[in-house]
Amino acid sequence: MLKTDVLIIGGGIAGSSAGYFIAPHRGVLLVERETGYGYHTTGRSAAEWTSAHFHGLMQSVVLYGRPFFDAPPVGFASVPLMRRRGNVMFVRAGGEETVEAFYAEAKPSNPTLEEISVDRALEIVPFLRRSEISRVLYEPENAEIDVDALHQGFLRGLRAAGGETRTAAEFHGAERHGGCWRARIGDELVEATTIVDAAGAWADDIAGKCGVAPLGLEPRRRTALTFDPGFDASYVPPVDEMVSGFYFKASGPVLMVSPGDQTPSAPCDAQPEELDIAIAVDQFETLTTLPIKRLKSQWAGLRTFASDEQPVVGFAPDAPQFLWIVGQGGGGIMTSPGMGQLAASLLRGVPLDGAAAELGIDPVQLSPARLAAR
Repeated sequence: MLKTDVLIIGGGIAGSSAGYFIAPHRGVLLVERETGYGYHTTGRSAAEWTSAHFHGLMQSVVLYGRPFFDAPPVGFASVPLMRRRGNVMFVRAGGEETVEAFYAEAKPSNPTLEEISVDRALEIVPFLRRSEISRVLYEPENAEIDVDALHQGFLRGLRAAGGETRTAAEFHGAERHGGCWRARIGDELVEATTIVDAAGAWADDIAGKCGVAPLGLEPRRRTALTFDPGFDASYVPPVDEMVSGFYFKASGPVLMVSPGDQTPSAPCDAQPEELDIAIAVDQFETLTTLPIKRLKSQWAGLRTFASDEQPVVGFAPDAPQFLWIVGQGGGGIMTSPGMGQLAASLLRGVPLDGAAAELGIDPVQLSPARLAAR
């Protein structure tokens, strides 16, 4: 029987970041069902860093992890983790109230957020269709995250600290025995003091296999496509139509487009629906002057939400030493340094640090117990 202090279920960004921060203090075994780490949500993310698009606890966790992105440990990655490129957000005629409400909520914690003219927006993104723009906000602090560099850095660091990682390792369930968890991983029995559920869309299923009450998590499908616009689009920042949720941005030299869909889904290997692709193409061609002649790629991924749409980090109220790390929604990549550090503090039983306290983060806010009271 293999023994470890901490068994982490899920090799995406949540599990790997938690393992990275836990491994210097506890023995860690991270297991992933698929043959590669981050096959589902993490591997399908074109992530950006922004605190303007979030509120409440999610925003606080994003800000808590910001110093890690700005100055990661020496040797963590061979490239910068972020590249600032700004964010253009606009509404069409009739959407002005959305701008007002967003600005009022986001400005206090995002002092660089500003309203700009349509002319200025067209200087930044010349192919926007002027007739479709009413009002525009601009956030210069928005940055592109190098998802692969971040994810691989977490996995390397976990291993360097003595932790182990495995792919193609199916989790069949776990039971309490003698004060520990005994888990069945493939054909092997693993004994662990703590189980960390970082399985994203499958997190409730994993809990059920441990006899732990589910949280009622909701996976939602998000669709995206890329196409070659005929020029190097790497300068194009994220551009959001604020009412519909539609957005586009650079993906290397090509453009990535999403209808901003959030369709409830069962946990699965998500695939794009033809209707969602058609909606994305129609929206793009309506809001810009560029045609989409041929798609380069298309995909879908699942973003998983708790009922209050805020992240969950904490021990299950109905099971000892079962730690949830779930509910990041569309912010899993940008919250990963913060979520990982918070999970490590809770697991070690040490107080959250001063930076967390300054942001108003406390274990009660993070705890899954809050969902049972809803």
